[in-house]
Amino acid sequence: MAQPTEPLPLQPADVISEATQAIDNASAELRKLSLEIFHNPETAFQETKASKLLSDWLEQRGWTVTPNVYGIETAFEARFSVREGGRTVCFNAEYDALPGVGHACGHNLIATSTLASAVAVETVLKSRNLAGTVVVMGTPAEESYGGKWIMAKNGAWRGYDACVMTHGMPDFSTPVCMTKASWKLRAKFHGKAAHAAGAPWTGRNACDAIVQAYTGIALLRQHIEKSESIQGCILEAGKVPNLIPAYAEGLFSVRAPTVKQIEALRQRVEPIFHGAAGATGCTVELDWFALYEDVVTNETLAEQYRQYMIQHLGLTPEEMLPVAEAKTVHDLGGSSDFGSCSYICPGIQAVFNINATDLPHSTGFREAAESEKGHEEALRAGKANALICIDVLLNDVFASQMKAEFSRAMETAGRSK
Repeated sequence: MAQPTEPLPLQPADVISEATQAIDNASAELRKLSLEIFHNPETAFQETKASKLLSDWLEQRGWTVTPNVYGIETAFEARFSVREGGRTVCFNAEYDALPGVGHACGHNLIATSTLASAVAVETVLKSRNLAGTVVVMGTPAEESYGGKWIMAKNGAWRGYDACVMTHGMPDFSTPVCMTKASWKLRAKFHGKAAHAAGAPWTGRNACDAIVQAYTGIALLRQHIEKSESIQGCILEAGKVPNLIPAYAEGLFSVRAPTVKQIEALRQRVEPIFHGAAGATGCTVELDWFALYEDVVTNETLAEQYRQYMIQHLGLTPEEMLPVAEAKTVHDLGGSSDFGSCSYICPGIQAVFNINATDLPHSTGFREAAESEKGHEEALRAGKANALICIDVLLNDVFASQMKAEFSRAMETAGRSK
């Protein structure tokens, strides 16, 4: 999709100053929230403390908060408006942690960056008595379970004009995440238990079945596109060596640049599991869950984000390449459930540099997610996201261009109404 030939006008200096100052004023409170979430990591669907912490903070500011929304108990939706009418913008908050390594993906920073954006837009709407609605969507279970995919299936983000969020990175050369589609697969093999030494011929070894499936996947990897990948782990394959296991289970992730390509890869993956079951006399259940759609980046939003970062928030053009140029040099290789949002309304998942020593999901990244530097950069990203959403609310020309681009993208993807 072509990059806009001319940058669109930015907000006047007084609006920019008011929005960014509101975030600076809230910095100490947001830092406290970030550390509270960081030091109390909660994994997918268990984020009761973090969800309540964020909800309560917004509610105390006068927002209308609805807990337990869109099919997930730890999700919430918070709304703020001064008067009726106008457009609606949404900021997504993530707050789930990883098993064993806590907030090694920096979701505590995502949550507070989102609150920062929300505070800025709230302040501008209130001081000027403007129409428009700002929403904070609490989105649990991003890691491995596609919380936003679940929420989208249950009606989230419908009718919103734009949805944005952030993600910390160890380094970057583009304003937004470049992510792939991903589909999670849980494979359950059922065999028959038997004494492994006394009567093995009466058993059907589920461990053999899942090992054969894992090996088959490893062989398939040689014959897929370089842009595609398959990861997997065996969760259970027996308890003791002298008992043939009747049950084995594995978890796999299939990735490709687009949903269309991932569906084609799925057709090659499934026969491997059925073949392994047939070869060992077992049966297999395949549960495809948590579809992470590819993120459709709205370049109108992304370029405006980039312009605010360069012109008002202290970054250089070298640190913020245009999206079209950055696509040729940057490929995250990971996946984000924000893709589901980006197929419902225009959006971007912006990135910010937290100077981590390693990629997300590492102890080095976790240390950076706790740092003061990480907090400062999360707030800077929150300022830029706030300003582009103020543009959506107040600038008819900008909103029109953003929506026209989104409509073209959906037509290309075959998703137009």
